[in-house]
Amino acid sequence: MPRPASFPSYRHHKPSGQAVVTIRAADGGRRDVYLGAYDSPESRREYARVVAELAVVAVPDQVATPVTLDPSVDEVLHAFWRHAEAHYRRADGTPTNEISEYRQTFRHVRALYGPTPARGFGPLALKAVRQRMVDAGWSRRVVNARVGRVRRAFKWAASEELVPAAVPQALATVGGLQGGRTAAPERDPVKPVDPDHVRVTLPFLRPPVRGMVEVQLLTGMRPGEVCRLRPRDIDISGDVWVYRPGQHKTRHRGKAREVAVGPRARVVLERFTPADPDDYFFSPRRSVEAFRAERAAARKTPRYASHMARNAAVRVASPKRAAAERYTVPSYDRAVSRAVEKANIRRGQLAGVGNYDPVPHWHPNQLRHAHGTEVRRRYGLEAAQVALGHERADVTQVYAEKNLALATRVAAEIG
Repeated sequence: MPRPASFPSYRHHKPSGQAVVTIRAADGGRRDVYLGAYDSPESRREYARVVAELAVVAVPDQVATPVTLDPSVDEVLHAFWRHAEAHYRRADGTPTNEISEYRQTFRHVRALYGPTPARGFGPLALKAVRQRMVDAGWSRRVVNARVGRVRRAFKWAASEELVPAAVPQALATVGGLQGGRTAAPERDPVKPVDPDHVRVTLPFLRPPVRGMVEVQLLTGMRPGEVCRLRPRDIDISGDVWVYRPGQHKTRHRGKAREVAVGPRARVVLERFTPADPDDYFFSPRRSVEAFRAERAAARKTPRYASHMARNAAVRVASPKRAAAERYTVPSYDRAVSRAVEKANIRRGQLAGVGNYDPVPHWHPNQLRHAHGTEVRRRYGLEAAQVALGHERADVTQVYAEKNLALATRVAAEIG
């Protein structure tokens, strides 16, 4: 005789005075769902709804998360967080950077207003959270972007009927911080990297990272796109190859992304072409293997059996982290930063301490700006827009610097 289906029990959460039910999550864990005041008709209705949905839904996490009739800010943010974890994901299932942005944003909201009713979170509360962000030293642009994420969370909550629609409408009246009219610091815009700084840094990069820098400078790829570059994603049927990344910034909007790879970039890629078309061109694992092979070939002392046994025992006792299959944007940036430091140390050794101009720190995204600026200088704004894959020319102008030499010549001739 089959065992009758069991449902989670309706319980009293004494610290809060609410009714609570515990359901299983898709990952095998458990989560508590608060239903409202204990033994109230509203909480009984919520419990009946949860039980009814559990009877027909295969995955418990698909059950809509009920919140109390008067949810707190903490409850609303928690409900949005569960939505964000499922929503902000790339095609391969990895979370996007938005998850980290929301995590940092919500810390300040919860610190000030976590236990308070969400329906009372209005413009003054949002301004208080914004001021806390300014006091934390965040720049004006970062503060404006993260205040926008707070608005987005409450707008979503209104669409789920967790808060009245008047709440996000009121929050929308809070304007962004304006440049020169706030205590929030103003960060310098991202500028294209100086080609001389790249040239000085290249000798101190490992071969795959050097190849990434060269390809990015020649094609204008985003750092994440060059990290994910694989043979299977490149159309090599023409003289100019076309790279169609499987994951890119605007993929969730249904936009296509195509990067033209010219002869000079092709030469670089051919040096790193893996045997498996599903493998990555620039692989830390293969780089480590090549480094160890070079070190072994240059070894002058013989490998004694006792040393080999000791090294094997050490590796078992304290295993090192295996090298990854591909670089990530943070690891790519760290590799460039370390190379800049090494370049400056070497320049100091050759010129003497204090007798040289150090190479300023630069990061991979500046290579994209440098490519866009060069294309705009040679072929105009429209060409730079196409090369960088932008829908609008005003976005391209953020990446491609204006041609001051052209303006100077025009002024000399007609000014």
